[in-house]
Amino acid sequence: MANILQVTTPNIDNRNMINPQDPKHGAGNPAIHNPADPTRVVRPDGREGDQMGKNTQDALLSVVDYDSNYGAFVKGLGESSDLAGAMERLLFTDGAGLDKAEVADLVEKFLLSMRMDSPEDLLAYLQGQGVLQAKFSGTFFNQFRTLLLGSSSRALQEAALDFLKSYNNFSSGEHLLQQMRSLTDDIAQLLLRSYREDFKELADSMNWQAANGDTAGNTALLNKSLIPFLADYISRTHDYGAVREAAMLLVFHAARYQDGDEERLRKLFENMTGDRDFARLFKGDAQESLNNLLGTRGADGPLSGFADGLSGLLLKGANGYGGLENVQQFYSIMNGMLLNESVYMPLLHFILPFQYEDNNVMSEMWVDPDSDRGDQEGARKIKLFLKFDIQSVGKFELVLTLQNREAGVQLFVPPHLVKEEKKIQTDVADILKENGFRFSQLMVRRHTRDRRVDEIFPEIRERERTINVRI
Repeated sequence: MANILQVTTPNIDNRNMINPQDPKHGAGNPAIHNPADPTRVVRPDGREGDQMGKNTQDALLSVVDYDSNYGAFVKGLGESSDLAGAMERLLFTDGAGLDKAEVADLVEKFLLSMRMDSPEDLLAYLQGQGVLQAKFSGTFFNQFRTLLLGSSSRALQEAALDFLKSYNNFSSGEHLLQQMRSLTDDIAQLLLRSYREDFKELADSMNWQAANGDTAGNTALLNKSLIPFLADYISRTHDYGAVREAAMLLVFHAARYQDGDEERLRKLFENMTGDRDFARLFKGDAQESLNNLLGTRGADGPLSGFADGLSGLLLKGANGYGGLENVQQFYSIMNGMLLNESVYMPLLHFILPFQYEDNNVMSEMWVDPDSDRGDQEGARKIKLFLKFDIQSVGKFELVLTLQNREAGVQLFVPPHLVKEEKKIQTDVADILKENGFRFSQLMVRRHTRDRRVDEIFPEIRERERTINVRI
């Protein structure tokens, strides 16, 4: 048959092509390729690669990330070790230089909320921040720890966890409202002009000052008006960019806000009290304990604005309202704070900036309330790592362990204070004794470098040995 398609054999130089039928490339070839090394774990495809460093082009283009989630967390923890320094530069150094008046005003208002005029004000501020940043504390939640760790039924444990989740949303109600208010303001600026006024009218109908637990009115407005308005807008305009992203975040906050309804919270608590194991494990009057809890939380006055002020400031800065050249600075602080609140972080984390006696102080603290978890016989051991930088004085670090009212103290002070070692030891010893503590160790040394949190708490890295891959 004639070759009507005019098909020809392409002129291919096959000198470098491997022929599987060639004996020198077959199974009988004695040359060994990709030998197995029994002393180490290799990749399933037999190739070499820097899996941890991700320095090769293959790793950069790979779809699968072979790092573990926990390994990425530990790596990020090291990279964001200067969170306090970054916040100090933002608040006390760069804040006044921000070129946008809106963000500069937020910085100034935030600084005013941290200004302390007396030792009593400072003590109340530090204690209040401890309550705000570690909300699951106190006698009521100590009872819950007994409930969860005790030999209670599975049903009771699940009911307790549902209550704790709802309480977390209940106690965050005012904060969630402020986040939604900020989002609606941003969305209003992103909408087409013909939709802005209607959306603003709906947003203004919200009760932005509602107390924690009083969610019914705002929830109805969100579910029946605000969110459907945005859904209809996205459907009509096909705006799948910033507006949809902000709307999805608004829905997320709205769901949490709705879950924090006080009536729902009380029903979840009643579900627990109906379990026969509850009375055995929860000591005292349960209903009175709940009323005290709901009556005291959320009444922190000016302190309740700390988290809202900080989050509002960082959000505005990250969105470029403080100047595009400062966006990375805001993102670095946000990432550092989120990392310290990660589910992988086994420690309580506090960041406590304040101004006292014309000095700017930036402090950061990590606490492990159960340092010796494997020691079932010994008393509870608490370990604390505190870093603070006092303007015009210098950097300090404190490592403290406490067990059976006996303290071990390591205090690292600025170089010019080392000569005052004896006086510092005496003053610290007096403070411990006045509060009913004795000490097994009291060491004062020169501060030479900033220690990382995983140096003080090595158990953070010990978990990295477990099998935990990222999929």
